[in-house]
Amino acid sequence: MNKYILMLGVAGVALGSYVAYAGNSATMTVTATIAHDVSLNVDHDLNMGTITVNPGADWSLGGGVDFSLDGTGTVTSKTSNIISVTGFSAGTFTANVPDSCKVNGGTLGFTSFDNPCFRATSFISLGNTDVGESYIVYDSGNKFKFQFNFIRWNDNIVPQSGTFDEDIEIEYIL
Repeated sequence: MNKYILMLGVAGVALGSYVAYAGNSATMTVTATIAHDVSLNVDHDLNMGTITVNPGADWSLGGGVDFSLDGTGTVTSKTSNIISVTGFSAGTFTANVPDSCKVNGGTLGFTSFDNPCFRATSFISLGNTDVGESYIVYDSGNKFKFQFNFIRWNDNIVPQSGTFDEDIEIEYIL
């Protein structure tokens, strides 16, 4: 009988120790940050070129120029009040990214046609000129081209003459 009482006493002390131990626990959150070193570097700034317009032409419906989506600056259409577009050169940058990023696409991040890894300002104004739909073209290796797809002037707006520039940021988001 003494053995049973002794065993019961040992079991009670062990259970009491376990309960005391369980009551003294805490939860800790473990955090880790994973950073991609893509070494994104701009090699050449985007030059939308020289757009020569006829200021005396009909601007009641505005005007505009559309570019091909291949980074060459090829004009795919222009309104009759635009005389010429010359000197376009796409911006270029390099980025050490996975193959899934090496695709063509817009930079809005809202559609399935957008690049999955890069974002940039989609629309800018240069003087009274609207420049829009920024687009990334995969070149080769870790090289990319950057362009805007169109230049527009609203109804009854005659393009302001001058040289205009604006800085934008290309952001890696994967």
